Amino acid sequence: MPHVSHLASPSRFKALTYGALISLLLLLSGVAELWSSYQTTIAQGHAQARMESLLFSEWMRQDFREVELLQNMVAEQLEENDFQADQPVAERTALESRLVRAMRGVPQAYDMILVDRNCQLVLSFKVSPGFDARERSYCKAMLSPSKEDRFVSERFKGASGDLVVMATQRVRGVDGRVIGLLGTVIRTSHFQQLIDRTLVGGHHDVMAFADTRMQLLARQPLLSPMPVEPVNDPEARSMLQRGDVEASYEYTSNLDKRTRLHSMRKVERLPLLVTVGIDKETLLAPWRNKAWLMLGGWLICTLLLAMGVRRYQRNTELNDALATRSVAIDHAAEAIIIANGKGHVEYVNPAFVQMTGYRSEEICGQRKLEDVLLAEHPQFKPVLQSTILGGEIWRGELSSHNRAGQLYFETISVAPVMSAEGRLLRMVAIKHDVSDAKKLQADLIRLANTDELTSLYNRRQFMQRCTEEIARGQRWERPLSLAMLDLDHFKLLNDRYGHAFGDEVLRTFASCCQASVRIEDVCGRLGGEEFAILLPDTDRYTATQIMERVRQAVAALQLDNPQGGEPVYFTVSIGISELYPGDATATPMMARADAALYLAKQEGRNQVRAG
Repeated sequence: MPHVSHLASPSRFKALTYGALISLLLLLSGVAELWSSYQTTIAQGHAQARMESLLFSEWMRQDFREVELLQNMVAEQLEENDFQADQPVAERTALESRLVRAMRGVPQAYDMILVDRNCQLVLSFKVSPGFDARERSYCKAMLSPSKEDRFVSERFKGASGDLVVMATQRVRGVDGRVIGLLGTVIRTSHFQQLIDRTLVGGHHDVMAFADTRMQLLARQPLLSPMPVEPVNDPEARSMLQRGDVEASYEYTSNLDKRTRLHSMRKVERLPLLVTVGIDKETLLAPWRNKAWLMLGGWLICTLLLAMGVRRYQRNTELNDALATRSVAIDHAAEAIIIANGKGHVEYVNPAFVQMTGYRSEEICGQRKLEDVLLAEHPQFKPVLQSTILGGEIWRGELSSHNRAGQLYFETISVAPVMSAEGRLLRMVAIKHDVSDAKKLQADLIRLANTDELTSLYNRRQFMQRCTEEIARGQRWERPLSLAMLDLDHFKLLNDRYGHAFGDEVLRTFASCCQASVRIEDVCGRLGGEEFAILLPDTDRYTATQIMERVRQAVAALQLDNPQGGEPVYFTVSIGISELYPGDATATPMMARADAALYLAKQEGRNQVRAG
């Protein structure tokens, strides 16, 4: 029997060895699977953070784009005397009214300020004029030799005691010289309101806005109170020092001691940062559950079962992540379109349906992204394709029509989502309706160039047209005439029948002038009852004939007497001057026309005289 024992011992050893080898192979297979799953989960967390930070940075950039449009419109209307502290009360009141109307179009504007080129505060709705802003970064930016006229400051405590960010723009005169600074003040509470409307994925996930000094502007979840000192984030500071626009890293917060997968992105052309932090512990919770499951069942489960469980959990995690992002995108105010790497549209949010009128099933899987965005502008398709394939963001401002044929204006940004190998995975497009901003811009231009009562050119625009026509006339040696018109006894009419009747006289007179002159002639109200008409390509003799026609048409007008009785008639006196070879501005012409007008008044009114 000893030989039996001798033979059995190697068999048991072999069985134990085989068993140990099989167990070791299963264990190694399980460990390898867990490691791969860990890497995949971490990669998905970084990808999710990158996509969300990209969307949030675009929203932030669009927010400041509205402020930029507002400042462009307001800056075009400002003149050098608007930056003078001793500006007349009437002009200052009109300037303040324009700024108030402009601020209504951009709700994020808490205040608008004007600072002269000596860094003295000239106008503000929150701070008394005279504040010395030389130590402020926005004023230093104005005085710097940089050619960039726009500047956005870091967070600072304003004179009113609020934590604010200042978006500024240099204002230049007609000669290109800087005459002052226009600033829009945005409180950090606006950024908190913006971020509070955003849905982040997990309970411990974080989204925050900060400036380039790492001073927090807003954070979700909200910290109370908000830290005053800059956040100590070495990775973020390293990104800023390298000049990168994006960084992905793992960081343990000093505020709540939780480790997160961060994607930090610098907002284009702004000293602002958007960071999205996916909580690592929450992200790895499914992975930990999987590890315990495999640890408890690795002796009794086959490799096929383990692979099946892994595939199921991976799909579940992916579906949960997609559902979380879908909720955030579905509640976005902007229209969002997501396409695959080949350009086929996979998703549109409800805001897109509301903006365009096209249903989701008519777009998704049926049309390509470039056809949806540029159906009315096919000339931009090659530029869009080359920009996206180059890994860059394409932006455009276009006019489009919705399904009902209604015209609207929009800004479009299309961003690529690239793999680590540089392969195009997705395209994310954001459409923002700027029709209201465009309408506001047109209204501001009209108010800046026309007289509100008569709808004629105001003095500023009329003088600009005079300058253009004088330059054209001198260059091509063409005749040019200027007529000054003044209503006779207008003050008596105003005093006798009231200001409302006087306004009706001015409107009727303005309509008569426009109907009596030629299309190319320029009519303007210079102030009160004083009007002027510029007649291009017209010598003094022809101008006299045209103005005589105007005088006769005015004399034939009659208005109902507001007090009853006979209709009210009124007349006009007109003085004419012709462009002389030495005239470089409208001043000499206006002086000669005024002298002729004075002569017409002296000779009995209701006359046309040429000077």
